[in-house]
Amino acid sequence: MRSAFTALALFASLTVSPAFAADATKTRTYTFENDAVGAAPADFEFARTGQGAEGKWTVQLERGAKNRVLLQSSADKTDDRFPLAVVKNESLHDVTLTVRARPLEGEVDQGFGLVWRYRDVNNYYLTRCNADEDNCTIYHVINGSRRAFQNHGIKVATHAWHTLKMEARGNHFVVWFDGQKVLDARDETFQSGRVGLWTKADSVIEFDDLTIAP
Repeated sequence: MRSAFTALALFASLTVSPAFAADATKTRTYTFENDAVGAAPADFEFARTGQGAEGKWTVQLERGAKNRVLLQSSADKTDDRFPLAVVKNESLHDVTLTVRARPLEGEVDQGFGLVWRYRDVNNYYLTRCNADEDNCTIYHVINGSRRAFQNHGIKVATHAWHTLKMEARGNHFVVWFDGQKVLDARDETFQSGRVGLWTKADSVIEFDDLTIAP
């Protein structure tokens, strides 16, 4: 009986795994149009690096429009506070990420970013652009501590939609902001992990059209 059960389990694993692998190779875009307004999107889970309140991530109508966006609306001013929205149940090595983001408010900061090779709340890569500082930066976060390894000054307007794109191939990372290549860096810290979105401190940010291309 045990051998029959083992054989059945092995057969199930062999038949399920290829389907999962096929799904993992597809390009997906999260538009949030099928998520309920006022609720958290079903395909994401939420975390916070650092101190302060948890983030408040909900689907809302874009300010001044009717389409749905993902809004991080908590305005806790703790400086060492980094709310995250991470796509569930997927680990990737090479990936291209694209998102549209609009900074709306923030006295301490107005930063938004893309996260990749996320292992846990304290270990991941991050590229972020900041409307207060007018720059884009690439970091690794190790044991909760951020370290920048490249920075580029560029105008990041508040109340305007911007497109942030990141391509990871092995240890090579390239970042574009509004179609302009702004960062080109290498690092060996993390080899795989999940992907997601990031904000800092009291940054109130709208996100839309997160595209994941493995």
